Amino acid sequence: MKSKQIIRTCVAVLALYMPAAQAQAQQAPGTGPIAPVGPIRQGGERQMPVPGARGLALEPDSSQVRADTHTLSSIETLGIGSLALVRSIIDPSFVFSQFGDTGITPGTKSSSTSLGVNLSFDRNGSRSRLTGFYGGAQVLYYPDSSYNTAYHNLAVSQEIRWARWVLRLRDDLLISPEASFGGLDIGGRGLSGDANTLNSLQPSAGVSDTILTQRARRLTNTASGEVNYSLSRRSIVTFAGSYASLNFMDPGFIDSRRITGRVGYDYALAPKDSIALFYDYRRTDFSPTSDRLQTDSFQLSYGRKVTGRLAFQIAAGPLLLHSSLRERTLDWTLSGAMTYQTGRSQYSLSYARAPSSGSGVFLGADSHTVTASMRHALTQSWSSSLSAGYAFDQNLAPAGGIVSRFHNWYSSASVKRTMGRHLRLDLSYRFQQQGAGRGTCPVLACGSTQSRQTLGITLEWHPWSIDPR
Repeated sequence: MKSKQIIRTCVAVLALYMPAAQAQAQQAPGTGPIAPVGPIRQGGERQMPVPGARGLALEPDSSQVRADTHTLSSIETLGIGSLALVRSIIDPSFVFSQFGDTGITPGTKSSSTSLGVNLSFDRNGSRSRLTGFYGGAQVLYYPDSSYNTAYHNLAVSQEIRWARWVLRLRDDLLISPEASFGGLDIGGRGLSGDANTLNSLQPSAGVSDTILTQRARRLTNTASGEVNYSLSRRSIVTFAGSYASLNFMDPGFIDSRRITGRVGYDYALAPKDSIALFYDYRRTDFSPTSDRLQTDSFQLSYGRKVTGRLAFQIAAGPLLLHSSLRERTLDWTLSGAMTYQTGRSQYSLSYARAPSSGSGVFLGADSHTVTASMRHALTQSWSSSLSAGYAFDQNLAPAGGIVSRFHNWYSSASVKRTMGRHLRLDLSYRFQQQGAGRGTCPVLACGSTQSRQTLGITLEWHPWSIDPR
């Protein structure tokens, strides 16, 4: 049923774009882009107004600049924006992958064949922006077909701007056979280091899913929204919230539902620097138990943005932890993220430390997560990427004889080649391994502690030519 809903969503997005695409094709010669130079685009060069309260110093030709408008109090992380022309695009692609796998069946080498569809879209209006992506595939394993599975990854975001107000609505949905951290079972997302049109969610808003279990189908969803109001050219008030859920379709694991609320105040110290103070409220309910986890925190944040070049932010502060399984505790939280862009390369780094929902294994965990990635354009046709990540989860209510901690790490290397305007070939290597403390698994079955490695190729065919961004 979920698959049918996702397919209907993609069809609706295509229907939204087709009229504009047909109108563009009927333009007189010389009045529009020379085709085919990229995915279908609408609107040509369209100016994106940048609110003065964001404090960004633009070059005189601001019509070619898309500055990131997120605040430090936003429920999404800061982005670097773009110095490219502001365009509307839709970029579907058909994907075929063939990989060798050393770890899905412990001690046995196997192979996997994947057939899927990707769709990226980004539609810009004078006061709005609709953007998102979908990636889904059917994966077939040999010789053990019992591992055959499918995944679906969908994210859609709508931004509306008027006068002093900014409204953002977003939904992130993932159906996968394993934890999403590392991305081995969702087409390598999180391992490839590829850029995305959407900013990442703040750690406090998204679903915690960093502990590997036995293969168990799960559905994670995060619905979020925020409102920004500019009090002046320097100060902005933010109200934000999210509802995040982790539900297992197979029994034996812990489902969770988390509500997050945030109110914050941002102040621009200079055109590129700002500070913020915000309050977070988070409540997590678990099932089939009736346990609950609640946190209250105040955080002070600093950020620096240089459009097309740098986005940096860090936030820290005290946290009060309430749990039905332990006494009230005073703790702390820390998070940070950085993206740095040069002429040919982009570097990203993030870290987060805070109580989490426990990834379906614990009734709450003290979680530390760090990720890093690098992308580099070798030539016009060749590019490469590296990425790595580490997650540590400690049970907030440990019990004797039960595993109380997990640590999970991954890494990957990839080389891509664009062949013509429609084909892209990707050769990639991926590694992932999880370690655990001593004791009995607290749920039906924890993941293997043996390493898992995959090596293979992916071929993408873009009917409307490859997005050059």
